Amino acid sequence: MVVDLSFLNPQALSRRSWLLRVPFLRALGSRAAPWNSLWVETFELATPQRPEVCERLIDDALPRWLLPNQRWIAGYVWRGGFTIYRLTAWHNSYRAMGTGELSSDRGITHIRFRVGLNRLGVYALALLAVLFVLAGVGMLVGVLRGGAPLLFAAIGVVMMSLPAAMFIAGGRSVGPDGRRSEEADRLLAIVADLVGAEELASS
Repeated sequence: MVVDLSFLNPQALSRRSWLLRVPFLRALGSRAAPWNSLWVETFELATPQRPEVCERLIDDALPRWLLPNQRWIAGYVWRGGFTIYRLTAWHNSYRAMGTGELSSDRGITHIRFRVGLNRLGVYALALLAVLFVLAGVGMLVGVLRGGAPLLFAAIGVVMMSLPAAMFIAGGRSVGPDGRRSEEADRLLAIVADLVGAEELASS
C-alpha cells in the first residue's frame, strides 16, 4: 500500500483552497494586481514526454542542496507533480512558486501549472491576520469602555492594519500584457525548457 503524502510538499496556492472559497476572497484568486498576494495564475502546457520522464527531467535539474545552480531554481518532485521556485540571493518567503500536476492523454502529457504564493505561508498569514484583528478590536473595545489608555486605540488600529500590509507585500509584478506576472513568465520558461513543453492556455 502506497500512501500519498504529496500534500506535505510546498505547493503554490490553489483557487480550490479553502481560503479562496470564502466569498469575499474568491474574486482575488483570479485578480491580476501587484497588491494582490492571493492571485493564482493557472496555465496548461503539453509535452510529448511521458509523465515519468518529465518527473525525472525536472528532478535532475533541481539541486540537492539550496545552493546556486545553472538555472537558479529549487523545488520538489513527487509522483504526478512538482513544485519549482527561483532561488536567488534576494529570495524571500513572498516569492511566488509554480506547482504542476501531470496527466497523460493519448500519448501527450498535460501539465496543469499554477503560480502563486506558498499555500502554507498564506494559511499562516491568514491565521496571523485573524489574531491581529482580534487583538486590535480588543484594544479598541478596552479604550471605548474607559479601562485602557488612549494609546491602546492607536496600537489597535496599527495591529488591524498590519495584515493588509503583509498581504500587499506578497504581491508580484504584473507583466506588460496585464494578464500574467513576470514571475509566471520566468517559471513557465523554465518548465518549457526542462520538458520540451508548449503552453496551451492560461487563465
